[in-house]
Amino acid sequence: MAHLRGARVKKFAALAAAALVAAPPASADIQFVGMVGLTPNAQALKQYVATTYAPPSIGGVRPDRLPDHPTGHALDFMVYGNTKLGNAIFGDLNSNKAAHSIKYCLWQVANHYDHVHCTVF
Repeated sequence: MAHLRGARVKKFAALAAAALVAAPPASADIQFVGMVGLTPNAQALKQYVATTYAPPSIGGVRPDRLPDHPTGHALDFMVYGNTKLGNAIFGDLNSNKAAHSIKYCLWQVANHYDHVHCTVF
């Protein structure tokens, strides 16, 4: 019986260690740029991604020739070289567009290899 208890403790310890390694950093570590002027839907999406995935940086309102960023409807979730993180963010958001009021997301297309771009309604 003691050997079963020992095995359970080891398994629990391994799972706890894996969870700590896989856990994203605190959202306080994220660099936020262009957060003033975000629409309510963009603000909610920023909060969701920050707390769920904690990408290194999230960008919002900025000058652009297209209206999405200047009007506060677009966010860039910077992942830089972390393709696994980009795939996770894109997969989640693209599969749950309606829940997050997402119009479209871009990832791994021209000019979108270091960040996931999402535009909300």
